[in-house]
Amino acid sequence: MKGKEKTKEQLIDELAKLHQQISELQKLNIKHQQIEETLRENVEKYRTLIELIDVGIQIETVEGRILECNTAGAKIYGYTKKEMIDLTLADLVPEEFFKKLPRVITDKETSNGIFVPRISKKKDGTIFPTEIATKIVNIGGKSRLIAYIRDITKRKEAEKKLRKARKMFASLFASSPEAALYHDENGRIININPHFTKLFGYTLKEIRGRNIDEGMIYPANKIKEGKIQTQKAFNGFSDYETIRRKKDGTLIPVIISTAPVIIDKKPQGTIALYRDITERKKAEEALRKNQQEFASIFRNSPEALVYVDENGNIININPRFTELFGYTLEEIKGRNLNDGMIHPPDKIEEGKNLDKIAFSEGYFNYETIRKKKDGTLFPVLISGSNIVIDGQTKGAIGTYVDITERKKMEEELQKLAHYDVLTGCCSRGYGINLLERQIKMANRNKTPILLLYLDVDDFKYINDTFGHQEGDKVLKEAVKLLKSILREVDIICRIGGDEFLLIFHNSSSKDVPLIKERINKNLEKLNQKLAKPYKVDFSIGLSCYNPSNPLSIEELIRIADENMYGEKKKKKEGK
Repeated sequence: MKGKEKTKEQLIDELAKLHQQISELQKLNIKHQQIEETLRENVEKYRTLIELIDVGIQIETVEGRILECNTAGAKIYGYTKKEMIDLTLADLVPEEFFKKLPRVITDKETSNGIFVPRISKKKDGTIFPTEIATKIVNIGGKSRLIAYIRDITKRKEAEKKLRKARKMFASLFASSPEAALYHDENGRIININPHFTKLFGYTLKEIRGRNIDEGMIYPANKIKEGKIQTQKAFNGFSDYETIRRKKDGTLIPVIISTAPVIIDKKPQGTIALYRDITERKKAEEALRKNQQEFASIFRNSPEALVYVDENGNIININPRFTELFGYTLEEIKGRNLNDGMIHPPDKIEEGKNLDKIAFSEGYFNYETIRKKKDGTLFPVLISGSNIVIDGQTKGAIGTYVDITERKKMEEELQKLAHYDVLTGCCSRGYGINLLERQIKMANRNKTPILLLYLDVDDFKYINDTFGHQEGDKVLKEAVKLLKSILREVDIICRIGGDEFLLIFHNSSSKDVPLIKERINKNLEKLNQKLAKPYKVDFSIGLSCYNPSNPLSIEELIRIADENMYGEKKKKKEGK
């Protein structure tokens, strides 16, 4: 009995141990299930993350056969994800490039995760630029090639447009008839033109990268003034007269005109134009010092001069005045300067006010518009100074400088900032700015605004099939067509690529049928004229601004954009 009782105790003990082992196995099983669940979640998160990335990702064998890729990777090449599997490099790059690649990729042939340029090939055979970063990794005990791909077609197009804009800017800058200097937002000199070298004696190599305010062209007593004017230039156009110093130490009086270079609505630098006014200053100084020398200096001045008495009646003019305005002294002597002969009708009162300033304050420097004998209007810089004899004002000298060429250059620079170089319509930023103004006006007048968002149908096909030059031609023709149906108050701006925004002041959705009818009629004529294997057509979306129920600009554009894509989708479904 005693032996049997021990056996029973042993069995109970063993049963307890077995129960404990079972409990521990159950815990391990639960933990294993939790680990598997976590792994599944992590894998799902990983796959979701890979799908959300807009960079193409491919897992390949070291021989270049694709095992996996994300949606972005398939889209880059024009395939579906399913089609991408088992494709090789021979399918994704031009034949001549593939011949140069090794048949087996090793660490030596990868880019170590750094993006490098590559020419790639789409499913339809289109050759396009990409960037690719590659690296060998170990997956499941096997060497695999991870490739990250980016389509850089749009970036390349933007770089091309930027190069063209820069070339135009450089040409205008270099050919300016006045000394020009360009510095960045920190005052570091970026460029000068040949006239600057001629005026100051410095070459670009000598001063590039130096700060404009360090004093190389400033007299010692003008450094503080120069720093103030450098900062002031970022706030808008300024025109001031001062003294500057040449490389050889010679001091010269100059008129400096400055304007900020605005990129993305932020000042990125300044363009400064320097005009040497030494001769004019000598003439003015001689007049103040010695009245007997007045006639000679007056006549030989390189700038147009007029001498009036204290009532504004003309006493004398110089040959340059005759050359500039077309009047001889015999024609205008004794006439009042402000009777309208050289003033547009809306500038006569301005002329009288300038005379008052000259007589009361002694000097003025003013930019405005004047009229030649033949009626031609042109921009001038007018300087006026009074003539004081024995303490009494006896008259004034007016100096006129034709600034037509400078204005043309300023307008060209402004055009580069506000208008699309290719099509000539408003840029996106400038167009949005004009829309903001239209909305303010609409709110005041309680009038609606109609927005049409347009997209050139199959533009990518035209570009890819017939080349970018043909695509550019289509965009130009499209804008020309759209401008032909617009009123003077309407606005067209290029949003980007082949998308445009039309802004119709005091118009609503009820005007859309007539507008579309005009567009379609002109499209038919355009396609007949072009006689191309493709047809130019638009997908159009609209939105309306109502002052009683106002929407933001972002909402207006979003609504019009969505409506446009809705129309585009209907067209595709209808094919």
